[in-house]
Amino acid sequence: MAKTRTEEVLTEEIEKMVGSEEFQDQKGEFRNFTHRYAERSGRSENEGWALMKKKVIEILPAYISDGMIVCSLEKIAEKEPCRKAMEKGEEQLVISPGKGFPAVKFPTFYPYLDFILRAGPVDICHMKTKFKVEGNLSLGNVTLKFQGKRITRIFGSATVDAKIFICKGEIPVTLHEFRKEIPLDTSR
Repeated sequence: MAKTRTEEVLTEEIEKMVGSEEFQDQKGEFRNFTHRYAERSGRSENEGWALMKKKVIEILPAYISDGMIVCSLEKIAEKEPCRKAMEKGEEQLVISPGKGFPAVKFPTFYPYLDFILRAGPVDICHMKTKFKVEGNLSLGNVTLKFQGKRITRIFGSATVDAKIFICKGEIPVTLHEFRKEIPLDTSR
């Protein structure tokens, strides 16, 4: 499946995250999987670690993109300009920078990745890694399409301020934070 433009932009941030010292410090969290991979494949644990990072880069941007947009839509719909447009029965609302549309703090969400090592039909090792994502979304030049009392499409651009954590134990560990302009289009 082709990546959306939003996922492509977020992939750049995830690549920075997996290359960071903070992510490298989490290597022990993945050791059970990388060790089993090395045992079963005859390759090194470092090759297993590289495979893990590759999978994080391939999969996590889509989860973060979807999570940010889905979680933000509900909050965007609650803002006064949207409520007024829906009450008037308007079919769309165009938002421009400087129009006073407030930033939206999207609800914290927890995407996770399942890593499964298989030998034929048998699962040798299964590891679930949970992340935490929190932040704000500031709409730039955006058009919101309505159908009745709900947003059916949003397209344009937004600036996202986000933090990504890895959940381990009681306290999530910060892996990466960024501020980036992202394209939005929920029409896929």
